[in-house]
Amino acid sequence: MSKYLFLLFIFVGGGFVSCTQTGMDVKLLEQVENCVEVYPDSAMQLINLIENPEHLHGKERADYALLLAQTLDKNYLDSLQSDSLIKIAVDYYKGGDDKVKAGKAYYYYGKMLVAKGKVSEAMEAYLEALVFLKETNEYKLQGLLFEHVGYLNLGQGMHEQSIDNYRQSIHYYELAGDRIGEVYGCRNAARGYLAKQNSDSARWYANRGLSLLTDTTNQVKSSLLQLLGLIAKEEKQYSQAIDYFISAIRASVNENDGLRYYLSLGRTYLDMGKLESAEECLNHCRTANDIFISSGAYNYLYLLKKEEHNYEEALSYKEKSDSILEVVRNGELRNQLLTLQKKYEADKLIMENKQIKLEKENQTYFYSFIVLLISSLSFYVIKTSKKKNRRNVEALRKNEKIIEGYVCKITELEQKKEWEQEVKKETIGKLNRKILDLTLENKKIRKNSSVEALFVLEELKQGRLVVERMTVTERQNIFDFLDLIYADFISRIKAEFDLTKGELLLAAFIKLGFSSKQLMIVFDCEMKSVYKSKQRLKSHLGLNKEDSLEQMIVLY
Repeated sequence: MSKYLFLLFIFVGGGFVSCTQTGMDVKLLEQVENCVEVYPDSAMQLINLIENPEHLHGKERADYALLLAQTLDKNYLDSLQSDSLIKIAVDYYKGGDDKVKAGKAYYYYGKMLVAKGKVSEAMEAYLEALVFLKETNEYKLQGLLFEHVGYLNLGQGMHEQSIDNYRQSIHYYELAGDRIGEVYGCRNAARGYLAKQNSDSARWYANRGLSLLTDTTNQVKSSLLQLLGLIAKEEKQYSQAIDYFISAIRASVNENDGLRYYLSLGRTYLDMGKLESAEECLNHCRTANDIFISSGAYNYLYLLKKEEHNYEEALSYKEKSDSILEVVRNGELRNQLLTLQKKYEADKLIMENKQIKLEKENQTYFYSFIVLLISSLSFYVIKTSKKKNRRNVEALRKNEKIIEGYVCKITELEQKKEWEQEVKKETIGKLNRKILDLTLENKKIRKNSSVEALFVLEELKQGRLVVERMTVTERQNIFDFLDLIYADFISRIKAEFDLTKGELLLAAFIKLGFSSKQLMIVFDCEMKSVYKSKQRLKSHLGLNKEDSLEQMIVLY
């Protein structure tokens, strides 16, 4: 049935003519909900037939706000959304029993906030949506949410967290049976690993994405091929890289994407010393609409002409590249100034509360902060005992309960009448200071509790220590560290599975992101032994041959 016959059916067959105006609006909303996923343009026509949406009340008003946001999004008109309108749906559903609609409302609210450049608020909305959807079967929407959270973390330079978000999105897309979603998740994860220079994992996810593609004309195929080309180029497998880039160009359905692949191909020829082929590819990119592609092309041509000792032409290309980048930098500077201006216009007390709440929700991200401290840790730091770690965990949990109590008090105070504003502000200020003090104390406890484990892990990564020479205390410190950072990971996996100490260590290293090459070093063995150890661990964890050990451990 075409979308036009569909519209005719719902108006004639649905008894539209005989309804009252209110009944007509309710029926229209039902019809919009039924067709928005399959026929979004028809849904747009239907929702526009509601003449006086301001007369709607209660559930119908919230349904209208949510469906309009969904319809605009499906028709790629999300920039037209109003934050006040979608907020109606958020406020209505968040206190009700419909977890799915509450999750959807927060999802579209988050997308609207991203479009307005409000990153922190958008992250908060996405995380609220995930809380509502946790016990539902809305797997595709949960996959989308983890994907968008990954984009936000990537934009903040939090690569490790974004990769974990992308892996979560793959998991939920797989549960939803959304093959294309899985492919995009694989591509995102591959890009994240490539940025971290983890070629093995990047290649694995890129190849997995290609294997999932049934539609060979899908545009994501070309980007996966480019990723494989970049990996091969980094490993100086230039012939293989060229084959991948040429395949990406042939598979590309977007002009700008095709020029981007030409740019990668030209750079590869340049690295190989094939200057004539490189120049031919780079000349394709000089007039690209994307200023980053054109700037890159001029920069590579500058390097090429230097290789040819044609310094006059090289200087000309360098000036063109710099002038394009100057335009970009000026635009970025203007955006930064506008962002700062908006930031200082915001109310300080509200911002502090939001930051504290966001910090609580993002406690799982502390590991990346702790890892950055490794380089500054001294060999002579006093070792921390297991008993002290347990006390620290108890202290952290106690502080977090106190923080939750303070946050509840703040919420209660914010609901009081205007005549209590001065007392409320003073009380909230004191509570905020207490929360900040406890948060800083928690950070200090985490840092001190992790010193021993982080030192041992650094020694293992540098090859100065191997598993065979580890003491019982050193091994236990690593286990305690994972329990502290990953919500009793070691304790949970020990209780559920009968694993040896060596298998527990292998699971711990995989959880911490050790590559196969690093595992060879820490276990002082060949790659074949690492592979066999992983197979034994998979068997003891009850995984099938085709299941991913790494994914299971990351999500456990």
